[in-house]
Formats: sequence, structure tokens, C-alpha cells
Amino acid sequence: MGVDEAGRGPLAGPVVVAAVSLPEDSSPGLDEVRDSKMMTPRNRERLFGVIVSEALAVSVAWAHPGAIDEYNILKATLTAMGRASRRAAAKAGGRAFLVLVDGPSRIPDSALPQEKIVGGDALSLNIAAASIVAKVVRDRWMARLDRRYPGYGFARHKGYGTKAHLDALERLGPCAAHRRSYAPVARSVLETTK
Repeated sequence: MGVDEAGRGPLAGPVVVAAVSLPEDSSPGLDEVRDSKMMTPRNRERLFGVIVSEALAVSVAWAHPGAIDEYNILKATLTAMGRASRRAAAKAGGRAFLVLVDGPSRIPDSALPQEKIVGGDALSLNIAAASIVAKVVRDRWMARLDRRYPGYGFARHKGYGTKAHLDALERLGPCAAHRRSYAPVARSVLETTK
């Protein structure tokens, strides 16, 4: 089972974690699966459907801005990784899984055996599939946030600190989707309270 996340760096929106377990004999439909950052949005969307239909288990967990602000990005992400991997293992009917975690950190307090793999989305098909699921789910969520909080451009920049986003933050101040512990947002809060 591979576990990966999308959205650690943005100033707004959640971190989305996916856990994916693919069958050992993967179908030709999964041949194009690779690190989501190396793919176009259209190809991620297409492969998302293939992954979900062919996986033994898929689970998604979120770390919302409030949790990120309260605990810090790493702890919030690792906690979501634990939830996603437990849910995926349960969906797969109690099969024995080795959880392959993308990155240098282990999931704390996990009863499932795990291995951390730096750059795992380029080395493991399961982690690459998880990276695609996490990215597609997060991008869809940011499009929803764009409709809920117009003016910030979330559908375009996905919450990252682009010039357009920083300009909107200065003009509008932060909304509920922003991570207030991140420096540009914290500065914006200070500016709007002066």
C-alpha cells in the first residue's frame, strides 16, 4: 500500500492524503501511473478513474487548515496518513499490508508495518497512484473553494503563494480556507487588524 499527500506547501486549503493498494499483477491501464507532479491535469484525471476502479483499496484523509495551524504541517499530514492507511487496510478486508510512506518520516502510532521511501512517488507504483489520487481530490476541492471564496483564484493556483494569490490576500484579507500559521497569511492578518 502506498501513501502520499498533496498540498503541504500552499497557503490555503487542506493537505489531502491518499492510501492506495494496487493488485500485484497490475493491468496495462496502470502502465502510465507515475509521480503526479510529472503529469498533466488531464492525465491525472484519466488515471484517477483507472486507479480507483482497479485498486484493492483506496482511502483519502484530510488535514484541514485548522489542524495544520494547531499542530503544524508535518504532524497534521502524518496524522492524516495514519487515518488513510488504516481505512484502506480495513477496506481491503484485513489483508497484511506493508505501508510505503513517501518521504523521510514514519507514521506515528501506526500498528501497520511501514517503510519510508524518500522520492517514493518515483520508485513505487502504489505511492505514485496515491500521489495521483491525493492531487486530483485536492485540486477538485480547491475548485470548490474557489466558488465558495471568489476573488482568491484558488481554482488556478490551488492555494500556492503565487503573485496573484498574494495580491488577492493583500486586497481581501484571509478567508476561512487560509492557513493562518503560514507567514504570508499571518502578515495579512496583522495588516487587516491595524
